[in-house]
Amino acid sequence: MSSQRKNNPNFNFSGAKIFEAVNGVDEFLKTLEREFFAEAKIQCNFNSAHNKADLILDLNFNFGLTEILRHFNGGNWGNFAYPQESQAHMSSCFTKALEKLNAQNSHSLDIIEASFHYKDTSIVISRTSEFSIPKQIGAILSKISQHFVYFTKGLTEMPYEVFVPVYEGKAQNVFEPKKNQSSYFDFWGLYFEDNIHHRVMIYSLQNKELCHEDLFLLE
Repeated sequence: MSSQRKNNPNFNFSGAKIFEAVNGVDEFLKTLEREFFAEAKIQCNFNSAHNKADLILDLNFNFGLTEILRHFNGGNWGNFAYPQESQAHMSSCFTKALEKLNAQNSHSLDIIEASFHYKDTSIVISRTSEFSIPKQIGAILSKISQHFVYFTKGLTEMPYEVFVPVYEGKAQNVFEPKKNQSSYFDFWGLYFEDNIHHRVMIYSLQNKELCHEDLFLLE
């Protein structure tokens, strides 16, 4: 279980930005870039049998997670007075943009994975249900802010990747969501640097504690 997308300050997107088989995708990406102050890129995996497409979204930022959390907590993200307004606006704009994209296409589209690449870490969010990522992105960022001091070990160590969510119990891979699970706010997976090795930890939001990966049951 190794990381494929270790955070890199020199991270560059490759490939065409516009996926020509999806109508309106360029406008969709511009909306996200404007709302999140980031560079956006998307990949599309079609399932012709079910007439749907799964989208993989990457957002690349020129600032760190700590900076975005400072603006978010200060209630000045997008010129809103309170962090609750920022949270609701962020999810609403993302959801409306995806709904508009769906309305422009004959097949259904949804975000199966969204990766937020900051200068100091990456947040990788997996879909748990239909439209779950855009609907919950504001709440997820709020939880990251609330638990930041705990999963960074009292602000002493920043994980270079955070996986939202992971699940307790038997699974093929602890970073692969199980079916019929919907909560983003139980467990997250964290990658930390450890010289030439990578330490994988599980963070429990309920207990505000880090535990080793082997406490989770794997097949």
